[in-house]
Amino acid sequence: MAVWNKKKEKKTDWGDFYRSEEEFEAMRWCIKNGITVGPLAAEKGKANPSNYFIEITIRGEKNKSPESFPAKETWKQIYKYYKYYYDKYRGSI
Repeated sequence: MAVWNKKKEKKTDWGDFYRSEEEFEAMRWCIKNGITVGPLAAEKGKANPSNYFIEITIRGEKNKSPESFPAKETWKQIYKYYKYYYDKYRGSI
């Protein structure tokens, strides 16, 4: 099979979201304190899914968002979760 006949796979379109300094500080604090947030494909077996759940790990315990988000909204949601946990636990950890 010739290389020029190979069908190109579409890459996931993550949109153009860029975090603020406040969101970066919340993410940094969370990671230092054992809280991580990241995307988890909602469509199994698909090379480039277009929807994602958000997986939140707090000191080894994993939880998944109840709903999935389109790829373009995923990073915005991830930073919302970082900010939420930063505000919730900042004074108690």
